[in-house]
Amino acid sequence: MKAEKRGGSCGFLDNSCAEDTLISKANKGDKNAFELLMNSYLKVIYNYICIHVKSNEDVQDIVQETMFAVWSSLKSFGNGSSFRTWIIGIVRRKICDYYRTTYKTPIISLSDVEDSLMNEDEIDKLNKAIDVKKAVLSLNSTEQELVFLAFNAQLTYQEISVVTQIPVGTVKSRMSTIKSKLRKHLEKE
Repeated sequence: MKAEKRGGSCGFLDNSCAEDTLISKANKGDKNAFELLMNSYLKVIYNYICIHVKSNEDVQDIVQETMFAVWSSLKSFGNGSSFRTWIIGIVRRKICDYYRTTYKTPIISLSDVEDSLMNEDEIDKLNKAIDVKKAVLSLNSTEQELVFLAFNAQLTYQEISVVTQIPVGTVKSRMSTIKSKLRKHLEKE
C-alpha cells in the first residue's frame, strides 16, 4: 500500500518526472505549476491538520500558512527526502507553531458525516469506517499521528522516522503495537 520511492511513482502524481518538473517551474515563480503541485497534496495536508486541530477556521489558517511556507521555502527543498515527506514536516511545524501561539492542547474529533441518500452497501461501508475511526480515536495522540502518516499520508516507516524524529526501529515497534490494539478494538465492535 505504500507509495514507491522517487525512482518510481510519486504516490500522488503520475510520475516523479511530472513532480520534478512542477517543482522546478514553481521554483522559478510559476504559480500555476505550484498550484498543480500542491493540489495533489492538499487533501493529505488538510486531513493531517484535522487530526490535531478541531476548529475548521484554525485548520484553514494552518493550511494557508503551510502553503505560504512551502512556496517561500521551495528553493530550499533538496532531494534528501521525498517532496511529500518535506511537506508533511512543514505541516507538522505549522501545527506546533499554532499550539505554541494559542497554548491549546490538540483535540481529535470525528469528521462530520455528510447527509445524503445511501444504499445499504454505502451504509455498511460507512459503519465500518466509523468503527475504524472509533478504534483509531481510542489510541493516544502519538499513535494516531503514526497511523495517519502510515495509512493516510502513505509514508514509509523511514519517511515517518524523518518526519517524527523517531528511530525507524521504534516506528516499526510502535506500529506493530498499534495494529494489535486496533485489531483488539475492532474485534470488540
